[in-house]
Amino acid sequence: MKRGGMSKAPQIDMKNISETAKTTAQSSSVPALNQLHGVLNKAQGDTMTVEVAGQPVKFTLQVIPAEQVERKTMVWGANERLQELLTESALDDLIPTFTTDGQQFPAIGRDVNGVIEVADGSRRRKAAILTQSQYCIWVGELDDRQMASLSEVGNDYRPTSAYERGKRYKRMIDTVYNGNVKAMTEAENLARRVVIRCLATAELPVEIIKLFSNPTELSARAGEELQKVYKEHPVIMMNMAEDLAMYRRTEILDADFIIKTLKGAKPSQEKPEVRVRTFGKGITAKYKGDAVEISIQNVPDNVIRRLEELLESIEKSEKSKEVEELFQKLEGKTGKA
Repeated sequence: MKRGGMSKAPQIDMKNISETAKTTAQSSSVPALNQLHGVLNKAQGDTMTVEVAGQPVKFTLQVIPAEQVERKTMVWGANERLQELLTESALDDLIPTFTTDGQQFPAIGRDVNGVIEVADGSRRRKAAILTQSQYCIWVGELDDRQMASLSEVGNDYRPTSAYERGKRYKRMIDTVYNGNVKAMTEAENLARRVVIRCLATAELPVEIIKLFSNPTELSARAGEELQKVYKEHPVIMMNMAEDLAMYRRTEILDADFIIKTLKGAKPSQEKPEVRVRTFGKGITAKYKGDAVEISIQNVPDNVIRRLEELLESIEKSEKSKEVEELFQKLEGKTGKA
């Protein structure tokens, strides 16, 4: 079978792939991963028929030359994994094997007008592009519901980040649940607190997410905390992000360091000017904003008495003022009576 000008896949040792998949599946506790390996185990040669979302689908294995991967394939639009975040560091689990042995497990997708949409395997697609490797993919006639099911399988195996989940939740809330977060969390059986944190994380500029070697390094909790700071001081945080991005070109930045640095994106408070004045020997006054501190050491007794008299006169003046205000209130009440 030949689609979109792509060559029919050569014979691949599916027995070896199946045995590897079976071993991995047995050691995995992720049901979605087991399901994916179950699909691979059904392969016979370069064709297979398997149920996807309750419907049988016939797949044909295709191998796309390295130079055509980016042009002949695309990631299904509803896949929540953001391709711009798939950097070499984010794919450090795939790139070494792609470089030495090539792609180990075929992706899954469908042909749409000569371009293959990838449901499961977007990370493998990007790894193939970065390493200039050929790309293997099972191609079948899948509807949107089946594409969504397969996409979810892949994302369960290698979880997406809080940022990516937040973006998906926002789309679902806006397009399906009429802006009702509670309705979405109840219908999708999601923890509301986690969803709120992911939504907050998704409000961060993508430039901040790109500071991390892998977007999953930023948790929903930390993302929410950063979003609160960003909301109050966006310019300061983005300036910090630019500085961190420059450092990141030459060295790896620890996730905790990035988070701690960005949390400090607050305007520096200018300290009030401190002035010191000396009034003769032993008397010093320190002026700091509206506060004045007076230090008196080894001064004659008459100086201290004069200062005490001054303070007492102020005290009497304040008391007289209070008494006068009290009389005015009493007169007012008597007049009204």
